[in-house]
Amino acid sequence: MKKILLLCLVLIAIQAFGQTDNLNENLENALQQAAAKGWSGSAIVSKGDKILLEKGYGFADRETKRPQSAETFFSIGSITKQFTAAAILKLETLGKLKLTDPLSKHFPDTPVDKSGITIHQLLIHAAGFPGAIGDDYENVDADQFAKLAFASPLLFAPGQQYEYSNVGYSLLGIIVEKTSGMGYEKFLREHLWLPAGMKHTGYLLPGFKKENLATGYQDGKRWGSAMDRPWMPDGPGWHLRANGGVLSTVGDMQRWYKALKNNVVLPKTATDKMFTPHIAEGPAGQSHYGYGWVVQNLDGKPLIWHNGGNGVYNANMTFVPSDDICVMVSSNSNDHISDDVAMQLLGIILGKKFMAAEEDAPYRNNPVTLAIHRVLLEKGPEYFSKNSDAVLREAGFDFDNDMQLLGVGERLEEAEKWEEGVALFETYTRLFPRIVVAWNRLGKCRMAKGDKVGAKAAWEQSVALRPNGNPAVKWLAEM
Repeated sequence: MKKILLLCLVLIAIQAFGQTDNLNENLENALQQAAAKGWSGSAIVSKGDKILLEKGYGFADRETKRPQSAETFFSIGSITKQFTAAAILKLETLGKLKLTDPLSKHFPDTPVDKSGITIHQLLIHAAGFPGAIGDDYENVDADQFAKLAFASPLLFAPGQQYEYSNVGYSLLGIIVEKTSGMGYEKFLREHLWLPAGMKHTGYLLPGFKKENLATGYQDGKRWGSAMDRPWMPDGPGWHLRANGGVLSTVGDMQRWYKALKNNVVLPKTATDKMFTPHIAEGPAGQSHYGYGWVVQNLDGKPLIWHNGGNGVYNANMTFVPSDDICVMVSSNSNDHISDDVAMQLLGIILGKKFMAAEEDAPYRNNPVTLAIHRVLLEKGPEYFSKNSDAVLREAGFDFDNDMQLLGVGERLEEAEKWEEGVALFETYTRLFPRIVVAWNRLGKCRMAKGDKVGAKAAWEQSVALRPNGNPAVKWLAEM
């Protein structure tokens, strides 16, 4: 399960930085300082037709001391979604589909409750699908994924609200294949990436070499790269494909920005749809979702961005169309993410100072989740364990939807409330015994509080449910 980070730009001061003569130096100094604090990754900054900076910092591989460079390949995470959205819009311009098409037009076996979901609703995360229904590295094919998605309960009636969903974008990727008659990556490469001059973007077709990929580090430990993970012969399984995991370079991503800006791969009518603020991401309405992009207001002009990460890699792509500014930053370690670096660079160019702030995804930040969390902290894990069903009913919990329990559990883990986390995930696994992520997190909480026997039991149950592509296999081996 990916944690969704929604970037909230907060203007905290207006400060004059150096003028154009010193701009490159200011950008370089900022990145050198970030690298000195532990950030490693690649960055590109452009304004107009001028590349102000294109460089790598720190190590792409700490053990071998291989340095990051502008040519280092990295995972762009959920920035992949803009490519899927662009592919859908390309197919619309070719007359192959309509954004008003219901799922039933492309999936004849769609169940009744999901048959009326439109392509538009999938694009703006308003279809009602949950964030994820499996592990990124579980190798399920398109048919298996569609069956899993259609069997999962909707969180709400389609079109009623926003809920960020990797599931919806994977379904869009399958629609790309069904409509075009081509593989997802092949269609994007032929119709989007190569026309944009992007020769180093994709899953497998660019022929990536492992020694050119950034090695990921999670909590200070070597995680490896995408090529160390179990993929299918034609790319990742569909829990990841089309919603995340595309590999690229900062240079290729800047070429993508230029291709969109200059209408090289899509007509202006299509890019206008991409950048339209279709739906508010939260109750405050500080940001809106377009098609694969987030749209915010910056001093009266649009700021367009998206980030992506998997708890290891993190990337951020941001641009200001009115000023023709584009910033792309990657990072290969989860302790120093690219969002903060990207906002610092943007502030330098604009002569302002920004900070990045997290806004919880809706499944983490809602009255039900907050009420459950409050009981666990105020009355303790023992009280919760003895009265969990009553506590959940009192909070208004939907016993057919596990996502709110996941939201509570994530908060507890981040605060290192291990006793409370064990109580929460024991209830979670009792109510939803086939959710692999719940068993995995129960094991992690038990291990953190020193209960190795309990952790082993939880992870063994997880592996029994999903023997392939399950991180619990590695955790058990390490025990």
